[in-house]
Amino acid sequence: MIRSARRTCCLLALVCCVHVKLAVADPPGTQDANPSSTVMIRQYRSSTLHVRTDLPEADAELLYERLEETLSFSAQYWGRKSKGQIDCYVVHNLSAWTDAQLPHRLARVIIDGVGGATMPKIVGVGKLSRNLPTVYASSKPGVAEHELVHAYCIHTFGSSGPEWYKEGMAEMAVKGSNRESGIQCSAQQSATLRAGDGTSLAKIFATGSTGLRIATSLRRMMDDPTTQGQHVRPEVWTQIDADNVAQARDEYLHSWAFCYMMLHNPNYSKRFRSLGNVFIAEQRNAFDDFFAPVRDKIEFEHQLFLKHASVGYRVDLCSWDWNHRFTTSVAGETQKTRVVAARGFQASGVTVNRDTRYDYQTEGRWSLSADGQQTDADGGENRAGQLVGVVLDDRTLGEPFLLGISGTFQPATSGNLYLRCHDAWNEISDNTGQMTVTIRGE
Repeated sequence: MIRSARRTCCLLALVCCVHVKLAVADPPGTQDANPSSTVMIRQYRSSTLHVRTDLPEADAELLYERLEETLSFSAQYWGRKSKGQIDCYVVHNLSAWTDAQLPHRLARVIIDGVGGATMPKIVGVGKLSRNLPTVYASSKPGVAEHELVHAYCIHTFGSSGPEWYKEGMAEMAVKGSNRESGIQCSAQQSATLRAGDGTSLAKIFATGSTGLRIATSLRRMMDDPTTQGQHVRPEVWTQIDADNVAQARDEYLHSWAFCYMMLHNPNYSKRFRSLGNVFIAEQRNAFDDFFAPVRDKIEFEHQLFLKHASVGYRVDLCSWDWNHRFTTSVAGETQKTRVVAARGFQASGVTVNRDTRYDYQTEGRWSLSADGQQTDADGGENRAGQLVGVVLDDRTLGEPFLLGISGTFQPATSGNLYLRCHDAWNEISDNTGQMTVTIRGE
C-alpha cells in the first residue's frame, strides 16, 4: 500500500448531467480565488499520466512518484493496466492559477471548498467513445492519490462501484494501512470510528446522500445565470456546504474502515477481492451474492473492529475462528486447547453451560513483546498477559472474564468459549509464546 498521513473523502456529484467524484480537503476560505500572479506550472508525463502542478520542484517530483505508485497499486489490485493518459491538475497556490490554466468552471470551488474531483472527459463518438477523466486536486497530502484511484477505475472499467466501495478503496491507496502495519490513521479518526461503534452494514451501504446534497449545491452554482461562461468562485461556498463536507468525511472514513476490514480479514478477503472485480468490471451490485450466508458474521466482526479501532490494530490477528468445531463438555471429561499470545479471542472448542462449573489448568509462558519478560497465565502488573475468557452465544458476546494459571469458573451465559492473552488490542502483534489450557466440566 502507499503511505500518506492524510485522510481524504470523495463525494459523488451530478453536475450538468455528468458524474463528478469529489475528494474532501480542509475547510474553504484558505485560498484567494482572485489570481494575482501567474504560477509556474511543472509538467510530468508518462504513457498513463500527465501531471500539472505548481508545487516546488522537489515536492512536485515526489508527488509524481506517488501518483505513479498509485496507478501501479490500482493496476495490480484490479488486474488491468491503465490505457491512455490521465490528466491531473494538482494545485498548491490556487490564487496564482489563471482560469485558463484550470479548464473546468468548477475547478476553483472544488479545490478550495471540497478538495478534489475526477471530471469526466468523453472522447470519440458512439461505440468508439471513451471516458478519459481529468483529476483536479489540492496539494493536500493524499487528495490527488485518492482521486487518481477513481480516475483509474473510470478510465479502465467505466465504473468505480457503489459509493461505499469506491470511496473506501480509494483510501486504501492513501493511508498505507496494510495487513502487517494494522490500522494507520490519526488519533481523531480512530476515535471517530470507535464512537461509531454500532454503525451497521446497511448504513454503510446507504452512503451517498450527503454527496448528492453537495452535488445539488454545485449544480446550482453551475446554473447560476450570473456566472455563465465564468469560473465559479470559492466565495459562493456556504456553511451548509461545509457542514455537508464534514459529515461526508465521517461517512467515508467508515467506508474505508469496512473495506480495510474485509480486505485483510482472512474469513472474507478472497471473496471481497472477487466482489470488487464484479463491482467495477460488471457494474453489478453483488454483495449479497458473495456474502449473504455470512452477513451476520461480518456484522459481528465489523462491530468489534469499530469498538477496538486504533493505530496498529491487526484485523488478521483478531479474526474469529468460525469454522472451529465445538463440543459440549461432559462432566469429568477433559478437553485441551492451545492459546497463542499474538492473537485475539481464539476458539477453545468447548461449549459451556451457565449452570455448570469448570476446572481449568494451564501450561506454558508468554510475553507481551518480542524481548519482554515472560509470564504465566496469571500475567504481570495490571493483569497484563493474564488469560481471559469470553462466551459467544449466537453472535452475542458476553462480558470477558479473567482466568489465570488454574482454578474454577462458572460462565454467566451458555455458549462457545473463546480465550486470549490479555493485552491492548492494537499491541498484540509483537506478543510471543502460547499456553495449553485443559478444561474439565464438574
